[in-house]
Amino acid sequence: MKGTGSRSQVDKNMMDEFSVTLARQPILATDRSVFGYELLYRGSRLDSAAATAQSARVLCEALGNLGVERVVGNAHAFVNFDQELLETDFPTLLPPGQGVVEILETVEPNPRVFETLNQLRRRGIGVAADDFMFQANAVPFLPHVDYVKVDILLAADELAEIAKQLREYPVLLIAEKVETHEQAARCQQLGFNFLQGYFFARPEPMQARSIGSTQVAIVSLIAELNNPDSEAVQLAEKICTDLALTHQILKLANSAAFRRQRAVGSIADAVILLGQDVIRQWASLLLLTRLEDRKSPALLLIALIRGRMCQTLGAAQVGLGSNELFTVGLLSVLDALLDRPMSAVASELPLEQSLCDALCGHPSSVLGDVLRRAIAYESGDWVALGALTAEERKNAMVAYTNATHFAHSTLGR
Repeated sequence: MKGTGSRSQVDKNMMDEFSVTLARQPILATDRSVFGYELLYRGSRLDSAAATAQSARVLCEALGNLGVERVVGNAHAFVNFDQELLETDFPTLLPPGQGVVEILETVEPNPRVFETLNQLRRRGIGVAADDFMFQANAVPFLPHVDYVKVDILLAADELAEIAKQLREYPVLLIAEKVETHEQAARCQQLGFNFLQGYFFARPEPMQARSIGSTQVAIVSLIAELNNPDSEAVQLAEKICTDLALTHQILKLANSAAFRRQRAVGSIADAVILLGQDVIRQWASLLLLTRLEDRKSPALLLIALIRGRMCQTLGAAQVGLGSNELFTVGLLSVLDALLDRPMSAVASELPLEQSLCDALCGHPSSVLGDVLRRAIAYESGDWVALGALTAEERKNAMVAYTNATHFAHSTLGR
């Protein structure tokens, strides 16, 4: 491949400019496990006119500075490349076995491009064709790619036929812009291997049902554990009301993760030795996993990322405590976990009014405003984030990557 020559200077220039521009969109397998993430730069798509600079920034930030594991954990990382960028050595920065070069639909088929793609595949770097349609300039790529991405909105009328024809080739199919459970079900029926979008973070349509008593008890205990007025003794007492949770916390406290010089024999000991914040967060997460049945594991990742992001983004807000901020992010996925509208969830669960207002998007909720900003960053909605200074953009970027690393390392995913 052709080298960049002065890449170190390019890296420096890119890094100097880089700010709140890196987010990710999940790509799930049909069993709802996380397969990968497309790295996003200023929205859900790269602007093809500036794709070279934008992709280079993503690569420099995610790989050169942060490390890809801090951004996507063990999942695959999909990054957009245009024709010009393919002729540099930037694609080789992607880690073999994990990185995927996503070629834009503007890339022209020619022997030089095909050889580049084949070299990448021999290195163990995957190749995906983006926005595929059966057109003269797209079909020649099929023998040279591992994945084919189809925009289900763009190809709506032809989706079934496109999927049928693609199944004749040795490629894996990714449906893009899947935003509802109905769309996900249809794509799965048509033979798509992966689904990209946030459909899994929304309630599934089903017959109306009330929240069960066990679910009410779980969420109630989460809310109680994160009450900022609770002292260490009260926190320990609340945990001890749930025998399974008590066992899990003691097992965790005595695990190699915390490397204590002496065994932790009680919840009171655990609270003192590990700290109230650590115990609150672990207990809340362990309780939330009980609501995860038949749901995508990506929901818990989102919950943890939002919790940590809210803590960081709201740290300077007067009157907002760290535990309250973490809790609102953690509980923001309750509607998807319980398959109920958030308004119904809030009315049926014993939550503080401030939490209810934030979760339901009340316009005057300061806590809700922090949650909205965290979700906007998560989805790459830079417009919704509003005008930010360079320092604020940098801080948000650091907060997000730290939050994703925290979530992946906590769940081991």
